[in-house]
Formats: sequence, structure tokens, C-alpha cells
Amino acid sequence: MSGADRRRSLPAGVVPATDSPSIQDRGSRVRPKAPTAEANPASPTRPGAADRARELVERLVEMEPHEIAPVVRRLIALGDPALEELSKVFPGPLWRPSLATDSRLPRPEEISAPAAAMAAFDHDCIPYLVRLLKAGSTNTRYYAAIVCGAIPHPDLVAPLVDLALVEDRDCRRVALHLVSGYQRERAYKRALVGLRRHAADEERAPDERRRAISALTQLRDEASAPLFVDLLADADRGTATASRVGLRVLTAHDFGFAREPWLRWLAEVGQSGRIDWLIDGLGDGRANIRLLASRELWALTRFLPALSENAARDEFSKAQRNYRAWWTRHAPPATR
Repeated sequence: MSGADRRRSLPAGVVPATDSPSIQDRGSRVRPKAPTAEANPASPTRPGAADRARELVERLVEMEPHEIAPVVRRLIALGDPALEELSKVFPGPLWRPSLATDSRLPRPEEISAPAAAMAAFDHDCIPYLVRLLKAGSTNTRYYAAIVCGAIPHPDLVAPLVDLALVEDRDCRRVALHLVSGYQRERAYKRALVGLRRHAADEERAPDERRRAISALTQLRDEASAPLFVDLLADADRGTATASRVGLRVLTAHDFGFAREPWLRWLAEVGQSGRIDWLIDGLGDGRANIRLLASRELWALTRFLPALSENAARDEFSKAQRNYRAWWTRHAPPATR
């Protein structure tokens, strides 16, 4: 997620609910206050509110972006009945076609009237988003995930991780993009543990396990390296191949499918950590591994820009020396 601290703009003229938190926790990437996702979203309300919400939502779905602000304000005043009705029609008629190939996640107010209205409720809509992330419709899950990007909160991590394991590639891509923004949260660490268990569970279908391995790889979970080594011997060849790819990405090394050299490597340098692994990878004899190491180090450290495919081996050796000198100065004491 790009900048959880930046609040998304609301549709013109829309005011957030009065009980929405206005101060963010500066020590966290997400806002602290929100309803629990496990709670039942429905709550008692005044008579007639549900009917009024239904009428307003029926009007809303027919509107253009510049028309929705007055109706959204009235929906916010109705609270849960409005969110319930918005959930029933979500995402509604789209203002744009599928955005799966866009270079950035769209804002809710770029998607549809129900998406813009739901996001205007801020954290009050989180339990409803959690429910929508589990919907039977791929389209609903996909756009619910995009709205989650506008309202970050740790309660969304677990359902987003579940979405990262579904068959639809676009849903997985958006879900993993958002989950990666929660790395400072405890929920993120719990999610990684769950993904590792999922990948290791031989009772699960092979394709589900491969998606868990892919998710761990895309999240660059270095703690998965020992698990991936074990899975190289898995009876399912696809699982073993996914694990080898994961090891290559995490470590910038490649010892093939044989577990013995990987186990020796783990015993020698496994505790040193991923930056050390990648720095060592800059000296690999294979150009593709050196290039991978350079790109991963740049993404992880932003110290030296990644070298090009045409770079000479001497340039990688120079980068390796510079990285080692830099890491000697900046590595945590426990890893030196």
C-alpha cells in the first residue's frame, strides 16, 4: 500500500462520520481505532432507517461521480443500515472498466458510487469490508480489496491474506500489495506464520500450497527459507519448483532441487540474514543470479541502484565491496 498515513480524499462535499478518528497513531502505519472485524455489523437503529437507506442506495447506484455527495452525507447519518444496503449492491455499476492492469490502485471514488460511499464511512465500514472480501463473487472481492487500500487497519490483514490464496490472480495481486504495507503490525507476523503452515500442510490441495509459497515469496519472508528447503523434496513437483523459485528470490543463490547443499548453506550462513545472503549473491558465477541480487538489494536497502543486464562482472564485484562496507557500518550488532 502506498502511504498508509495519507488519507484518501472523499467525494466532493462529503463529511466523514463524526465519530471517525481524526488523529493517527504516529507509531503505526495504520489508524488505531476501529470496530472489531468479528463483530456483527448489524446494530439496532431507529424505525424506518433501513427503508430510507434502501431508497437512498437505489438512487445512489444510478448517479455519476459529481452527483453523489448529498446522498452519501445522508447515508452516513443513517449508519449501519446504510452500510448494510451498500454491501448488498457492492460494487455496483462501475465508472471505469476493470483496473487489474493499472500501475496503481484506484481510489474508491474512481470505482463506483457504492465504493465511494462505503469508503466515506471510514473505519465504520471495516466489518462490512471483511465480509465482502469473503463474498462468492470474484468481482466483489477484488473491488472490496481496493477499498481496503483506502482504509488501512490491522483487522484487514487476515482476510486480505485469505484473499491472497484464492484462484483469481488479480485478487491475489491486490491483496499481497496491501498486506505488504502492514509489516510493522503484529497481525502481519501472525499472517506469515499462517502462510507457512498453509504451505507445509500436506493435507491441502497442491495448488493452494503453491499459492501460499508464492505469497511468502512475494512478501520476501526470509524466515521461510528453511521451510522451502524442506519442500524441495515434496511429492508434488509443482510445490518443489515453487519452493526452489522462492529460495532463489529470497537468497540470491541456487543449489537446485537437492536439499543437502541447501542445508549446508543454511548451517553456514542461514542465521546471518537476507541482506548478507544477497550481498554474497552479487559474486555468483551466473549472471541471472547476480542481477537478481542487485535488484533485490536495491529494493530492500535503496543504497545502490540495481545494475543493468549489460553490466560487467567487475561492476557487480565493485557493488559487492561497497555493500559489504556499507553493511558493516549499518548492520544491527547481533548480525555482525
